[in-house]
Amino acid sequence: MRTQVDHAAELQWVRQAQAGDRQAFAALVDGYWPRLNRWLFGLTGNTHSAEDLTQEAFLKAWAALPHFQGTGFRAWLFRIANNSLIDSRRGPRGAKTEQLPESVTTREPGPVAVILSREGQTVVQQACERLPTKLRAAFLLRTQEELSFEEIAQVLEVTEETVRWRVFKARHLLLNELKGYLDDKQS
Repeated sequence: MRTQVDHAAELQWVRQAQAGDRQAFAALVDGYWPRLNRWLFGLTGNTHSAEDLTQEAFLKAWAALPHFQGTGFRAWLFRIANNSLIDSRRGPRGAKTEQLPESVTTREPGPVAVILSREGQTVVQQACERLPTKLRAAFLLRTQEELSFEEIAQVLEVTEETVRWRVFKARHLLLNELKGYLDDKQS
């Protein structure tokens, strides 16, 4: 389920948050947390890393919000998250974390876990995980988060033409990889 944030409401929340209104910023967090977390999970494949990076992106956004200018809050937020992901993969901080033992109790599975348990979703996810990171980042922003090519270009700090090529190339690679699976399902 995608959450949609009304553009006019977003602009108002941004202005109020820039003036120090924490409730307005909380509304932005509520609107964008699931989308940002889903995208980061798609890039990391790790629930905990995605949650940490999502939280870090919002903390950085709150700190930088007084300096934010413009109307592209969503693209700006995703760019912060992308930079946090890149930073997390550099140096000792980018080392992989160990999984908790299965004996540790957890909450009930969330909607992402339920969706990924389905066979078709799992196959697509695994194929998507094998995409090069640059292609995968653009593809997930376009297909999952429904960002425009222009917004994706802002997030990834590349040209719009490069974004279009990356999304096209990702789709092409996925179709080639999933061809056998799709052919089996149609038989």
